[in-house]
Amino acid sequence: MPRPLHLALLVSAIWAGSAFAQSKSFDLPAQGLGSALTALAKQGGIQILFDADALKGKQASMLRGSYSADEALGKLLSGSGFQAVSTGKATYAIQKRPPAEGAPNVLGEVTVTATPERSYKADKVSVAGKMPLTLREIPNSVSVLTREQMDDQNMVTVWDAMSQMPGVQAIANDISQGQYHSRGAALDVQFDGAPSTLPLSGYQQFDLAMYERIEVLRGPSGFVQGSGAISGTVNFVRKRAEKEFASRFLASTGSWNNNRLEADVTGGLAQDGRLRGRAVFSYVDRDYVFNRVHTEKWLAFGTLDYDITPSTTANIYVAHQQDNSSAFSGLPAYTNGRFLNVDRSFNPYPDWGRMEWNTTDLGADLTHKFDSGWTVTGRVLRRKQTQFFKDAYPADGVNPANSVISSYIRREFDYEYDMDNVDVYAAGPFQLFGRRHNLMLGANYSNFFSHGVGANASSPGSSYLRVNNILLSDPPVVVEPNVIYTTGSENETTQSGFYGQLRLSVVDPLTVVLGGRLSDYNYKSRTISPNPTPTNWAQGGRETGQFTPYAGLLYDVNKYLTLYASYSDIFAPQTSKQVDNTVLEPRVGRQYEVGAKTELVDGKLAVNLGVFNIRDKNRAFADANNPGYYIAAGELESKGWEVEVVGRPAQGWDISGSYTRLDTEFLKDSTRQGQPVSLWYPKTQFKLWNKYRFGQGELEGLSLGFGLRGASQSASGTATSTVAAREQNFYAVYDAQIGYNLSRDVAVTLSANNIFDKTYYTRLGGTNTYNYYGDPRNFALTLRVRY
Repeated sequence: MPRPLHLALLVSAIWAGSAFAQSKSFDLPAQGLGSALTALAKQGGIQILFDADALKGKQASMLRGSYSADEALGKLLSGSGFQAVSTGKATYAIQKRPPAEGAPNVLGEVTVTATPERSYKADKVSVAGKMPLTLREIPNSVSVLTREQMDDQNMVTVWDAMSQMPGVQAIANDISQGQYHSRGAALDVQFDGAPSTLPLSGYQQFDLAMYERIEVLRGPSGFVQGSGAISGTVNFVRKRAEKEFASRFLASTGSWNNNRLEADVTGGLAQDGRLRGRAVFSYVDRDYVFNRVHTEKWLAFGTLDYDITPSTTANIYVAHQQDNSSAFSGLPAYTNGRFLNVDRSFNPYPDWGRMEWNTTDLGADLTHKFDSGWTVTGRVLRRKQTQFFKDAYPADGVNPANSVISSYIRREFDYEYDMDNVDVYAAGPFQLFGRRHNLMLGANYSNFFSHGVGANASSPGSSYLRVNNILLSDPPVVVEPNVIYTTGSENETTQSGFYGQLRLSVVDPLTVVLGGRLSDYNYKSRTISPNPTPTNWAQGGRETGQFTPYAGLLYDVNKYLTLYASYSDIFAPQTSKQVDNTVLEPRVGRQYEVGAKTELVDGKLAVNLGVFNIRDKNRAFADANNPGYYIAAGELESKGWEVEVVGRPAQGWDISGSYTRLDTEFLKDSTRQGQPVSLWYPKTQFKLWNKYRFGQGELEGLSLGFGLRGASQSASGTATSTVAAREQNFYAVYDAQIGYNLSRDVAVTLSANNIFDKTYYTRLGGTNTYNYYGDPRNFALTLRVRY
């Protein structure tokens, strides 16, 4: 017996004749596809015939704005595998989209695989409040690196990604990890939307081969992240298993023996596709421009998805990464503050220095989708990371008269880091006063524990680890020591809270967004054996029931342009101690942001502008009179604006470009009022990447890429530094790429970075370390194969 058809005939007003093609206003939340079609029929005055059973479990995205019936139906059905066929005036039938030319099939039991168009512009993001939202639905600055852009620009590390991310400054630490700042402070991190107390900066992250996209929310994000989110949050979104079999392989080689292999295989593991799997592997073996510096790293990642019911999906995954690298932390400077006059390949570190990282993730999530459009998700993640390093570094700058460094510090440490995250939330639509609104409620818990033992020259009984009067050379004459561990420490940070976001559709063009988080925060530390004087746990920052509010407005001027404004609160407990051994008061403040977001070229190109002003106080600064301790600054201001263009302005042409302006100043401070907070941050940054693919004619299969990146003047130190600051003037670096598709499934690209061989620095450090040259001109040849 054929299935009964569900007839959505819910209003008597029928569009007819030419009026039928005119636009009408729609306000539909994200919900089940069947419910969305029923609501569309109500609001549009049309009849829609569909098989409710066949659409069960399928979801429709939010639809808001003015559209014709054809446009509205096209957006709701996008990626579902179904299409709307007109059967008369104001009447449509929803049918299975045929796999090839021919008459449409009648609905039946079908398996549908959505294959979204690969682009630099993301359709939806979750970094701003769990619910998948378009960028125009978020009253803050949000940017995304999609898988397509990461592949086109050969991004393989977090450093690569953050160097291209709008509004973010990537700052080199060592070969295996870095620091990442936005709007004058370090970024926080999420994994699949779950906040973490594990810092992003200073800890190694996974190779990008396991991620589908990277999202960044710039500006305070305490309502979604918790205490400590001052400048923004980076959300890493993992790859998920697909129903249809697909495989992708990569091999590349480049300057300084930079060799890489990748494999990515996915597909259904059961005939009906309910069980799906994906496995990703990457391997890197490379040298660097710096002499005697080498990295060997591999990643293995596996994930399984299982549809318990058509509406309930469970996921588990495991990832492991091992990285063995040489120790290198940038160049020292002369004691008069000037840069060293050495080649970019110069390495002042002994060749026995090394760093070893091992990182393992084990996680799972469970999602249930209701026909009403509500979704409930639970997610858990455990990360185990170990770090071993043994090296020697200059304790001071280089005497310009004789090229002698007064002393080198040798050290060895062994660390273990454990992170646990739990996140549960529900989100969906509700109706009030005749209008549809959306609500999200959730709770999460995060714990970060570190354990470390080792020794350096300042550890008890370890003065032998200091060696004096070393001539600057490559390599330096510094003997590897047999280190006896004499110190140890443990630290634990725990954060939990309840959060929520309410999206009120006040009138057709206006949406009010209200959010907040109620947080508990606790930090403690202690000294442990082998330190000769272990201590009990010492309480650091501790806060209970701290509320972090958020508010935003969105005004749709038309279907192309949205204006927005938002307020974000700042509350960040600190761990730094004052000379009296008390913990600094929490860092507090707020951000105001206004902007505009547009979508052009049928929604394929986005142009976004944001203007922000952040004020905060109590930020920790080193106490110059008491080394090792800190003082709280007065009121600080970070202000500026950002513009971003991303997407596909024409067929075959992808673009990602951004420009950022940042000014910082001490507004109220006893000694630094009116001065910049840091000379470290350039006032302007610009980043641009274009790629054009020829689709037909004699050049079909050819692709050309062009990039530009740079920054305005920056300097080391602060405005009150007693040592002459090292300055870097405006610089620009140009990149280029040419590629060719040997067949539909095989492509080769040749990339050239810094094609004019510009000498510049990616970090301006102290007189002893962290003055990092950017890479000279270099090349990479990449072969990609897919099946």
